[in-house]
Amino acid sequence: MHNRQGRLPQAHEEIRRSLADHRRQDEPASVGNALQILSAVLLDLGEADDALLAATEAVKIAEDLRDKLVEGYWLLWLGNAQQALGRFGDALTSYQRSATLHRRLGHRSREALAWHGAGETYRHMGRPAEAADFHRRAAAVHGELGDSWNKAISLDGLAEALSDERPDEARRHWTEALRLLADFGDPRAVRTREHIEGRLTEPG
Repeated sequence: MHNRQGRLPQAHEEIRRSLADHRRQDEPASVGNALQILSAVLLDLGEADDALLAATEAVKIAEDLRDKLVEGYWLLWLGNAQQALGRFGDALTSYQRSATLHRRLGHRSREALAWHGAGETYRHMGRPAEAADFHRRAAAVHGELGDSWNKAISLDGLAEALSDERPDEARRHWTEALRLLADFGDPRAVRTREHIEGRLTEPG
């Protein structure tokens, strides 16, 4: 909960304790879950190398357990860490594998999260057209599922991908993202709104 709301110091302390407990109790699935959360927290703290180590261990646990559901989910966080470290080819591989597993399992929301990750990666690679395609698909699915938060995040990514070539369309997507985020009051939502508002006030 602390991590989702952007309260990182509390989240880091809490998940470290939880991970140690699960290791002592020799509960592989619970260890993997804690590692995934730890990876997310570390990434938000700017510790991408450690985030990569945690996510890599989590995915290895899922593979050993032959649990495709958690493997697909934990691959998202592996992709996020790889992307943060500029390992874009590896990140795309992780997101593709995650999307494939979730498609087979019928988990559309998580498949859309993998598409969003691929979109971010293509954007960082300087390939905005491909990025826009993935972000657009992700936003559409999140919208169908009534997931306002993730739709807003995907719309922000879509707007970023379009901002140079189609600035008017980008502004429309940012405006819609702000509307979707209006009811969220946690620190992460506040930072996201401030980022979008800043982009909307830029000249051009």
